[in-house]
Formats: sequence, structure tokens, C-alpha cells
Amino acid sequence: MNIDNYIQEAGAFATLAGILGGFAFSAVVQLLGSERQSKVLTATIVTFAFSSMMSFYAVIVFVLALAATAETNSIIAQVDKTGNGAMLGLLGGIYVFLLGVALAGWIRSKAAGIATSAFAIITMCMTSVALTQVLMAMPPTP
Repeated sequence: MNIDNYIQEAGAFATLAGILGGFAFSAVVQLLGSERQSKVLTATIVTFAFSSMMSFYAVIVFVLALAATAETNSIIAQVDKTGNGAMLGLLGGIYVFLLGVALAGWIRSKAAGIATSAFAIITMCMTSVALTQVLMAMPPTP
């Protein structure tokens, strides 16, 4: 992979992780201000908080990898390995975020809970299929 592609990919992943983390953090703040108290609400807050922390970790790693690559004008192997962990964190953050969306519906009502859970499961399946297809299409790295 050339340096320009690496920098663009790191920037795109940092942007995606930042947006996802921001949405998850916003949900935490919104839910913390709720007057209601229930186990489902607490689980939803914890889920969104975990998603935001995973996403923010990915942002930090991708931005640092981008900066190190741009500064040295080379792809640093150790930084690239750390980026693999950040990518797993980002993917985990996406799935945990979807779990939070599924849980959030249950705060409102049983019907909303069923609908948001179904939507989250469908989205998780679609994401998994897309991820699998992309990974299978990539050539193995030496």
C-alpha cells in the first residue's frame, strides 16, 4: 500500500470513529438526564458509554498513525499493527452501538423495543456480510 492511500484510509477511519463515538456519547448524556430509572436504561447508558470509549480509542490511534505516517513519510510497521487493534475497536464500537440502539427502544415501549431490536439485528447482519465480503476479496498480506 502506498503512503497516500494509507493516510486517506486512516483519515476516513478516524472520521467514522469520531462520528460514531460522538453519537454514542451524545446518547449517554441524553439518557443520563432522564428522570426515569430502570435496569434497561442503565444497561443502555453503559452500552453507549462502552461504544463511545471504543470509538474514541480508535480515533486516537488512527489520528496518531496518520500523523506518524505523514511526518516520517513511511508506513511504520509497529504503528500499523496498533492500527489493526484500533480497527477491531472501531468494528466492536459499531456492533456495541447497534446493541445500544436495540436497547434504547425498550426504554420507550415493548413495540419500540421489538422494532429497534429487529432493525439492529438486520443492520448487524448486513454489516457482517459486507465486512466478510471485503475481507475475503483482499489479498493476503506477506
